[in-house]
Amino acid sequence: MAVFQDQTSGGWRFTVRPNCALSWRATKYLVLAFACCFGAVGIYFVSLGAWLVLPFAGLELAVLAGGFYASALAGHSREVIEIDGPVVRVLRGGRRIEEVAIFPANWTRVVLLRDPRGWYPSRLLLRLRGRGLEIGAKVVEDEREQLAAALGDRLGFGCCRDGEDSSNGMRSTRKSSVRELPAGWPANA
Repeated sequence: MAVFQDQTSGGWRFTVRPNCALSWRATKYLVLAFACCFGAVGIYFVSLGAWLVLPFAGLELAVLAGGFYASALAGHSREVIEIDGPVVRVLRGGRRIEEVAIFPANWTRVVLLRDPRGWYPSRLLLRLRGRGLEIGAKVVEDEREQLAAALGDRLGFGCCRDGEDSSNGMRSTRKSSVRELPAGWPANA
C-alpha cells in the first residue's frame, strides 16, 4: 500500500507515495547488468571487425539508464498531508520539500471527482472556496478512495463525491530551499 496513516500528538499524518517496484540499489544493479551485457555484445562485434556497433551499444545503454533514472525519481516522490489542529498542510517533493500548501481544516472539503464514463482515473481534491489542490494523483484508484474516506473522516466538511463547494482562501507557497524534513520523510531518498 502506498498510503500510510500515522497519528501524531496534535493530529494525523498521511504519507502518499507511488508504488515503486525497485529500490535505488536494485535499479543501479539492473543498469550495471545491462551494461555488462551490452559491453559483452559490443566486444564480440569489435572482435569480428564491426567496431561501429560499440558506440551504438553505448548510446542504447545511456538511453536505458536515463529511463531508469527518471523512473526512480518519479517513484520516490511523496506527499505528506498533515492535519494538525486547525491547519491542514500538504508537503510535496522528493528529497526536499518543493511545495507547501496550507488550508484551514474546518473549511476544507475532500472531493473525489470521478469520470462519468469510467474511462479516466478519479481525481482527489482538497477544496476551499472554489479552488482545489489535487492530491494522491500517483496512486491507484482503490488507494485514492481509501485516502478520500480517511481524510473525509478527519476534516470538518468530510468527503463528498463529484460535488462542488462554494467556499477562495487557499495559501500555497513553493519552497526551493532545504528545510527540516517532517517525520514521514526519509532522511536519504
